[in-house]
Amino acid sequence: MNTLLKNSGINFIFLLLIGIIWNCKEKRELELPPQETSVTKQISPAIKELLQFANINFTDTTDISNLLVFKLIDKNGEVLISDLEKNTKIYKNLIKGRSTSELLIFENIESDEAILVIQSRGSVGAIWSKIIIDNNRKKILKLQFEHMAESEGYGDAIIQSSFENQFVGIVLGTDLRDFGLKQNGMALIEGANMIDGISGATITSKAAVEMINNGLLKYQNYMNQP
Repeated sequence: MNTLLKNSGINFIFLLLIGIIWNCKEKRELELPPQETSVTKQISPAIKELLQFANINFTDTTDISNLLVFKLIDKNGEVLISDLEKNTKIYKNLIKGRSTSELLIFENIESDEAILVIQSRGSVGAIWSKIIIDNNRKKILKLQFEHMAESEGYGDAIIQSSFENQFVGIVLGTDLRDFGLKQNGMALIEGANMIDGISGATITSKAAVEMINNGLLKYQNYMNQP
């Protein structure tokens, strides 16, 4: 009988200790701060396109703030600090043919280069251009045209490197209206650097050259910064 009571007492004490330990464990877990979950933001295809255009190396987990500085020029011509979200939204609208009063600037942190984006209208729809500028030398390093609906075999030829490369390597003057256009031996737009227009696409050729001239003029406050 004494042995039975003794064993019962031991079992009771054992169960009591387990209960105390379990309650302490639950209390400690409640007191611990929640663990932060690391979320990697995916780079949007639009920004990937710009990074590839500028030959900037990146991976899907790259922090874009380590690669680019985001700025824009507002409708009053003021150069403002922007951010990835805002510039991405504007750029996406722009390449969908939607007009915008703001001009985008993507500065390469590792160099004096900046990506500028200019938009206008061709013969039948929106056209735009991505330009890489050396801010130190005021020189066009790379230029690429895009369009929404220019005629195949005619206006769509603005995306050919033979047309685009005529703008590359030009050191921009102070007024930033540096390009003229000649078509079939005739000067349609006067300028220091004459661009050969696309055969059969006079309207689109003219629109492209005017877009570059007028667009760069709108970047004047940014380009003329010391």
